[in-house]
Amino acid sequence: MKYVIYIFIICCVLTGAASCDKFTDVHKEFIKDGETVYAVKPDSVAFVSGKQRLKMRLWMVNGVNVKDMVVTWNNGADSLVVPASFKSGRDSMEVLITGLEEKSYAFNIYSIDNFKNRSLTYTQFGAAYGSLYASTLVNRRIRQVSLTEASAGIEWFAGGEGMIYNEIKYISKFSGLDTVLRTPSGSFSISFDAKAGSAFQYRSLFIPQAASIDTFYTNWDDGQLPDTYLFNRSLWKVLAVSDERASDGGGMNTLIDGNLDSYWHSQYDPHAPLPHWAIIDMVSDKNISYFEIYRRKGNTDAKTAQVYVGDSPDPLGTWTLAGQGVFASGDKLSINNTNQAKGRYMKIQFPDSNRPPFTAIAEVYVYGK
Repeated sequence: MKYVIYIFIICCVLTGAASCDKFTDVHKEFIKDGETVYAVKPDSVAFVSGKQRLKMRLWMVNGVNVKDMVVTWNNGADSLVVPASFKSGRDSMEVLITGLEEKSYAFNIYSIDNFKNRSLTYTQFGAAYGSLYASTLVNRRIRQVSLTEASAGIEWFAGGEGMIYNEIKYISKFSGLDTVLRTPSGSFSISFDAKAGSAFQYRSLFIPQAASIDTFYTNWDDGQLPDTYLFNRSLWKVLAVSDERASDGGGMNTLIDGNLDSYWHSQYDPHAPLPHWAIIDMVSDKNISYFEIYRRKGNTDAKTAQVYVGDSPDPLGTWTLAGQGVFASGDKLSINNTNQAKGRYMKIQFPDSNRPPFTAIAEVYVYGK
């Protein structure tokens, strides 16, 4: 019996050995020239867009033996071999690929080490931009151009996709030099030191993708500042009025508070007859172009307005008539400084009324030139 078992074991061993020989026969064709060794494959690759070019950012882990990085595109028709030198651990390199047409690309990247071994291929995508993209860009639209005694200003509408900055080009009224001022797209207004009535130019800057290596500029558009500007009234004071009904409208200080819902109303007492007047300190002499006077909303009491300018706040002193006008329809009246009157103090007078003897005035604005 032991002899039979012994013979059976020997037969099993011989059968197993024969089976192994048949199994390795399948692989002999593929390993006849030796085992294939691969170089280290790129860990990750990203392409950053530009103007007819791209920047490749490549990371490698333990690529100390890598000698070259090879990049191919257009189905292998174009290629670039870049010498490489990586440190141990995780290291990176950047490469510019230039002279590209404006389109999307599929890039195949692989490494070759010092022993001429090639890595497996890493595929990544990128896009180059050019004149076609540039032709779609438009300047940010201007909502309003304004001018004050201190500075000029632009208010913008929202910008287009990819816009990062706006630029304005103008001649500085202080230095007399051509000046370019840049503001980020997140800002909706900009102030600059240009003269009244002067020309300026503006344009917008775009990138096609986040962190793009190139910026695209729109063409310069032309703009024009107004010939006149609104004086800053923050330091002005209403010094005196002929009379007032402060409990109705708020009193004399509302003439320069910037609120058309408040107003100065003449006294209800019949012993406060026409004309009614108010004297305003403009802090310094002003080169005045015209005045804007708003009467109380929805109230037509005010009729004729006269504006005087002088060097003294004395209501009985010497005043030069700048101009006068009559309210027609609406609440706003513009009066030109036809006599080119100058001075620190302004006196507005109302000699008549559509409902004598009452007058109600909401606001007084002064524009310079």
